[in-house]
Amino acid sequence: MTEWDRYVGLQYAPKGRGPEYDCWGLIVLVYRELAGIELPSFAEDYTTDDDRQELNALIANQLTPWIEVPAGQERRLDCVLMREGRCVRHIGVVVKPGLVLHVSKAQESTIERYRDSALRRSVVGFYRYRALQGPEGQA
Repeated sequence: MTEWDRYVGLQYAPKGRGPEYDCWGLIVLVYRELAGIELPSFAEDYTTDDDRQELNALIANQLTPWIEVPAGQERRLDCVLMREGRCVRHIGVVVKPGLVLHVSKAQESTIERYRDSALRRSVVGFYRYRALQGPEGQA
């Protein structure tokens, strides 16, 4: 069993922050438990997860504590920002280079390949939380 197994199979819920999760709620959980970092919830900062423009704007305005990482240099605990349709509104966390943990509507949380799968086309970029700039995701 790996440290990531407990995050696989979690149910999706809009604005979910536990025990069911949306994509950001899953990131908040992982960062709290694996990195000891309490990220903001943002659950009250948008109306519904169907409002693509509202979520796109929220994401664009919250990138300051994150550093963009060139593709190929991502590592454990970096986040993978993804597009759904034309809008950037989905996020996952790197388990190890090439694998991302994420949850989306009508799907339990799962670990998937993002380099050689359908996810590859939706990846917008990789982002590292500034507090995790040390080696291999250690604060």
